[in-house]
Formats: sequence, C-alpha cells, structure tokens
Amino acid sequence: MLETYVEDGGLLVAPRIEESDFFSLFGISDFENSNSRFTMLWDESLTDASLKYINQAEEKTLSLGRDTYDAIYKTIGYTTTTASTLASFSDGTSAVTKNIFGSGAAVTIGVSWKEVILRNQLNRDYEANRISSNGFEPTSDVFSLFIRGLFMEHYPFTVWKNTSPGNSAATLMITHDIDSKTGMDTLEIFVDYETANNLEATYNVTVRYFDDDLMGPYYVGGQATLDYILDHGHNIGSHSVGHFFDFADEDIFPIGEPGNTQANYSPFNDGVETVGGTIYGECEVSKNILEADIPGVPIRTFRSGHLAYPKYLVNVLDELGYNFNSSYSASDVLNNFPFQNKKDQSFSGENSEVYEFPVTISDVFHDDPISANNVFDKADNWLAVTQKNLENGAPTVLLIHPNRHYKLDGLEYFLNRVPAELAVMEMQNFGDFWLAREAQAYTTELSNGQLTIQLTSGLDLSQNVGLVVSNGQDLMSINVLDEQGNNMEKIIEDFGIEDVVVYFQDNITSIKNELSPSQIIEVFPNPGSGEFTVRMDWPISGALSMDIYDLHGKKVSQLMNETMPGQPLAFEQSYILENDLSGVYFLIVRKDGAVFGRKRVVFFD
Repeated sequence: MLETYVEDGGLLVAPRIEESDFFSLFGISDFENSNSRFTMLWDESLTDASLKYINQAEEKTLSLGRDTYDAIYKTIGYTTTTASTLASFSDGTSAVTKNIFGSGAAVTIGVSWKEVILRNQLNRDYEANRISSNGFEPTSDVFSLFIRGLFMEHYPFTVWKNTSPGNSAATLMITHDIDSKTGMDTLEIFVDYETANNLEATYNVTVRYFDDDLMGPYYVGGQATLDYILDHGHNIGSHSVGHFFDFADEDIFPIGEPGNTQANYSPFNDGVETVGGTIYGECEVSKNILEADIPGVPIRTFRSGHLAYPKYLVNVLDELGYNFNSSYSASDVLNNFPFQNKKDQSFSGENSEVYEFPVTISDVFHDDPISANNVFDKADNWLAVTQKNLENGAPTVLLIHPNRHYKLDGLEYFLNRVPAELAVMEMQNFGDFWLAREAQAYTTELSNGQLTIQLTSGLDLSQNVGLVVSNGQDLMSINVLDEQGNNMEKIIEDFGIEDVVVYFQDNITSIKNELSPSQIIEVFPNPGSGEFTVRMDWPISGALSMDIYDLHGKKVSQLMNETMPGQPLAFEQSYILENDLSGVYFLIVRKDGAVFGRKRVVFFD
C-alpha cells in the first residue's frame, strides 16, 4: 500500500527505518545504529528544493549533543542504493536520504522527532547548544522547515499560516526585566522612548517586598512606576518574587502548594542559598501582588530570574492561569518558534496550555559584558541574529534590563536598523496572535490555476492571521471562503521572490501608530465598571469622534461621532457602555479624523 502511494506521486517521510522490507522503497541497503554521533551535516553541494530554508552555517551543520558525553541518543546511519543523501553524520553514514520512487518520493531521517525536537524543548539535549545566548541555534527549527520544504517541492501552491501578523515576515518582542532598584528608577526613559516611537514592550517586574543579602525591597512604593508603564501603552508581566539564582534547584525550591500570600511567603537568601522558597510561592505571589496593584490587568506572562527553569515550573504556571512563559534561552533549547512544553519536563508529560517564547537576544553577555564602550557592537550582534530568524519567519525576543542609559542607546541603534518587514509587538499581544493562529483551520482546492482556501474555523480578524501560498505569484487567482462559503475580503501581496501572503484586516487592526499622549484627557472613575465621565479641552470646531479600542486595536464601542460648535469648549460628558467590558482598553479621540488624544482605561465586572 505504501509503495503504491509513493509510486502514484505521494510523499512519504519516516524517521529511523530499520525494517528491511522497506529498504527498496527508501533506496537503502543497510543501516548502522550508534549512540555517539554528535553532528549532522547537510550537503551544501545540492540544489534540492527541499533544502530551501537550510542556508545559514548554523543550519547546515547541526549539533545533536556535546562530544564530551560518552553517548547520547540512538541515531541510524544508512547505506544507500538508489537514494540520494541530503545530510550525513560525522562518521560519513547517511543521515537524511530521499529516494525517487515512481512519481513520488520516500524520505527517511536517521533520528526521531522526539530526540531532535521534543528533547531540545525539554532542555534535555546533552548540551547540544554551541552558545548559551545571543546566538543562532536552530536545530529544531531546521527539521520543521525541512519538512515544509519537502512538502512545497512535491505539492504545488502549498498553503501555511504566516508566523507573524498580516504581511510582516517575522516579529520582534521587546521585553524588559525589572529586577533591581536601578532598573525601577531608570526604566521611565525606556518607556518614553518606546512610546514616542509607537512601540510596545513588556515590562517583567520582580515584586521584591523583603530584604535579604541579595537585594532590598525596591518594589515597595513602586505603584507610580507601574502606572507609568501602563499609562504609556505597555504591558506588565511577572518576573517572580525574589529573582533567586538557585530557583531551578529542586532541593532548594520544591514545587510547594498553592495558597501563598505576601503575608505567609517569606523566602530569604543569605548570599549563598535560598531558604523558604517554593515554585508556587514565586509564581503565585508575584501574580497576585501585581494584579492587586494594577486592577483589571491580568498577569498572563512569566519570566524567571536568571532564566532558571525548575522541573515543575510549567505545571505551576498552567495551574495558576498564566498563558505565556519566557524563561528559556532560545540558544539553550535550540528552538526559536513558540511551543507548548510538557509538564514535569517529561517526554510523556501532559501538554501544558502555556506557550513558551524563548529569549533570543539580550544585554547579558557572560564572556564580554555589555558596556558603554561596546554597546553598538552588541547591537550589531542582535541584528545578525534577528536577520537569521527573520529569514525563517521565526520571532525574536529581546531582553534588556532598563538599568543603564547606554542600553537605551543600544536599543535605539538596533531598532533604527531592523528590517522594515519585521513587526514589533508586545509579548502578550503576540501570544494572542499565536493562539488565534493555532486555532485557525482551513482546506485548499486547486483547479485550473485557481486556488480556493476554505476556512473551517472562525477567523479572528483582530489578530490578523495571514496565509502564505508558495509560488502563489504564478496563480491566476486566490479565493478565500469563510465557514459559510462566502467570499472574504482580503489583501494579497508578494511575499519574497515567488510566494504571496493573503491576509485580512478589520477596519483597524493596530492602534499603536495612532497613539498620541499629547492631549490631556481625563476619564473618571478609572478603573471603573463601565459608567464613566470624559473631560477634556476641545479646540475650535471640528468633527469629534470618540471610540473604545482593545489592546489589539479592535474597536469595541463607539461613544460619539458629531460636529462640535465653532468655539473652544470645556468638554465633559458621561457614558454608560452597552456592552460588558473587562480589562484594559484605550479611549481614542479624533478631531476631523486625526487622533487628538488617547487615554488608557480599565474596566472591571
């Protein structure tokens, strides 16, 4: 049956073929098992279309494990007959082969997906990473992109979901970790710069409410700083309670139990070791304190101090209702795309609902620390890594501790040079896009050069999920149908040399380019329950519109749209929202269609 499928034009991909009955189909004659192959090399001399995405040095040579180990996991090296070798192990045996069989092809890979993808995501990869941070380690990504390349080669006009919103090629997430008094005192200059440049960032806050030998209770009295971050359109995540360097040590930080509060959770570090800490305590208390201090703003994102990742962290985050975690280094887990980790850091663990966004680049350079003298060189390093991720459509997470003015110089230098096709988003907003992307489903049908994409699940227009069509520039037409079979309005643009991107836009999908804090608008009570008053000074005449938008730029309520009289006016008007809203929103005021001002508002049930 398999032979007939391939012979008739099918593509068959199978890892670790050991059964001799399949040898002729895959074009091999023998194999050799080994637990000591540490490197895999793609054949750079080939022009095989399936290798389209394998073009960087770090992609052409993959590290499977550090050679300081006596043994790692089992790999299978093949002896070929009719198959071509796409990649080899360091001992010369074939690691990836492709055999043309009839009208189709049979491909085998001498490693299992468990070992080269899941093992890396669990960070149980025999130290396969060649660099700990601020580098490009794409092993898991390479295998996924190879499969896409294979599919594109054998099935014309392949469609896949874009990995970045709309027509952007990839996404950059700017994040800041507030884990020192200096960072708390200095961060406003970062907020001001990002706001002035229509950027959104995530500020992960350590809620240090106690004093020990590591640092003092710098979080206490920081309410105005939290408000400053939120009032300027940015978001806040948890960066734990204590920022302890031994957080990943199971003997020091057991999982603990829920029910922790600031009153009963009292960890302490004497400069050598922490006592009294638990994983639940760090994740639960930090979340609850932040949510109490910024009512109506759910804390959905977590990052541990020192990127320490204890065994049961994802279990606790899942239980506490976090959605996103950014406690891994992308270089360490050899993975740049979002993924759901396994509970217990176990191969057989249950899938967590929490999505991981590994940190790609940061201001932490262990061997040669960042300084005012080398900050632009470090920013050039960030640019190089970001560019490589961009070519794969992979997101880049930037971490900068906002505790030095020269780091802002480096951030500005970096952002002034990133490619225009890179979207810049706050992590939680990108996470919501990714959740919508995961939920999107469709089927395709090709007939006489016309491609029809039938959506089989509802499309959330506010998240701007797009579809990429390989070689789509050669098609006569592309039609997209909603669940009921109705034609959808769409935008089709060239995406690279041969492909196109198809995306859909609500009337407004992002307000970040329209936000102007220059006009003073008062909203009270704020936070409020949906009954509120707006007060502002209105200039001479003009059309006044006033609308409520969510954090993704989707209009959720129109308050008014009318022409104002021809003299200056002290405007004051009360409103009652018809639709129930809860969370953080923006009140956007326009004069003659241009943004006059805006105000962050918080609604609660």
